[in-house]
Amino acid sequence: MHANDDYVLKVLEEIGLVSGKQIAQARAKLNGAPSVVDVLVRDGVVSADDISRSLAAQAQMHWIDLSAVVIPPEIISQISAADARRFKVIPVTFGESGLVLAISDPLDVDTIDSLNFLLQRDLELVCTSPEKIRQALIKYYGTAEEAADILQHKIGDEVDLGLEIGDGSEAVAVDEADAPIIRLVSMLIIEAHKLGASDIHLEPLDKKFRVRFRIDGVLQEMQAPPKRLQSAIISRLKIMTGSMSIAEKRLPQDGRIQVKIKKKPIDLRVSTVPTNHGESIVMRVLDKSSLLLGLPELGFLSDDQEKFERLLRSPDGILLVTGPTGSGKTSTLYACLNYINKPDRKIITVEEPVEYQMTGINQVLYFAPGPQYHHDW
Repeated sequence: MHANDDYVLKVLEEIGLVSGKQIAQARAKLNGAPSVVDVLVRDGVVSADDISRSLAAQAQMHWIDLSAVVIPPEIISQISAADARRFKVIPVTFGESGLVLAISDPLDVDTIDSLNFLLQRDLELVCTSPEKIRQALIKYYGTAEEAADILQHKIGDEVDLGLEIGDGSEAVAVDEADAPIIRLVSMLIIEAHKLGASDIHLEPLDKKFRVRFRIDGVLQEMQAPPKRLQSAIISRLKIMTGSMSIAEKRLPQDGRIQVKIKKKPIDLRVSTVPTNHGESIVMRVLDKSSLLLGLPELGFLSDDQEKFERLLRSPDGILLVTGPTGSGKTSTLYACLNYINKPDRKIITVEEPVEYQMTGINQVLYFAPGPQYHHDW
């Protein structure tokens, strides 16, 4: 809600963004809403960005899209988290006449005067929408709890299913009552599973902590948690493996996390690699149920499946299964093992790592010489 709702409506009507009829209809729908302007935005008559652009033009102020700007830590530190939240402002950069500050309401003279008095420095004000201010406050000043709330909102009811850490025998339930970092990491894993990601990439960059999911073989950037939570998130994932050292940050490490989502067992194969901005983590998401498929469930055409089964029945030879990340190589190989796994046969596999333990098969973990770590490049 803006400082002067009537003035905002007048401006929007004068420039043709809304009509008098639409304003009257919005007034009739008020029913406890904060303002008529909020009703217009809620009903999609006008966008919050269009409103803030219009008000910025009236106040002869530049408009900025905060979501398209990366603000360095030294700028963010110019205003405390408490003051940024209190006045709903975001420092953007240093301008010619002072600190550039993004505000959402150029009509709020009281806030502008208070900022000048509080900061005791020259300010250069720019305008953006209230929603972009809210997102930036969470991004740059936010807590793990707020970051988890964003993921929970995206996931929806899926979060109610919970996430269990462990092999099931001694699983520990993670819910909203747990610490914020634990909840944030849990939401991240649940979202990756819901989107069908084959890998989760956590990448420390100079000014952000980037999160990307590999979906259908393509890396897609997701909502990033605040950069200052980077160390806590990485430490939490290491603790979840039960085998990785949180003190060791200069050498690559490997580990495995077993979780249950919707009572479905999921394995996460975790690899860390030190970089100049911190440890980069890749987690391969392994849905064990997909490794129990038979050959008919893989989607072969009938002729191709017949040829493939004939090759599997051959007494000797080599069968190469190749393809890019997430194409189904592992699922295909385990389906082949299921097909030839008979009581009258002895089967020995050499794997690195053993993705899924199969009854009746001797699976050997292969250790290559030198440091062991995996990354999904």
